[in-house]
Amino acid sequence: MIKMNLLKRTNAFLIQVDSTRKNYVPSKFNETLGKPIFAEDVLLHNRFKIDAESMKNNQDYEKVKINDYFIVYCNSLVPHSPNQIKFIFKVVSKLGNQIVLRIHTKLSRGYSLNHIHSLIDEGKLSKKMNQCGIKGFKIGQVDFEDLELLINFDPIVRSYHSTSWKT
Repeated sequence: MIKMNLLKRTNAFLIQVDSTRKNYVPSKFNETLGKPIFAEDVLLHNRFKIDAESMKNNQDYEKVKINDYFIVYCNSLVPHSPNQIKFIFKVVSKLGNQIVLRIHTKLSRGYSLNHIHSLIDEGKLSKKMNQCGIKGFKIGQVDFEDLELLINFDPIVRSYHSTSWKT
């Protein structure tokens, strides 16, 4: 029997965690607007701040409210989950440019960037999920159905055909 995660219908956002402070190389973020969202802020401390320039250029940030969900995409500079979605958080508090989070679920198997793109190509995820891995992307609203699929799809059972899974 497949256990489905209960989700309350609300807004879902994709955020990109760009680096750890230890691996942060400012030159890798040249020509991007604003500062990166650091992995340890989100994944260890369950909070992050977004700078004014990033807020201005990621306008979906203004839509975030308490109890919304965050799908966290970790870019290649995040050592334990590079180029994948593995964590889902819920917003506990939002005050100005700071958000406090609570872990909702850690996926037993992350979704790699290739797998995300194949799910988009198959029409399983919305085109909004193409923001994963884009240099300078911070936060954007996605479809609630994207969140449902990411949480409830069991890659071991493989309940539908996905071109990115290797056997």
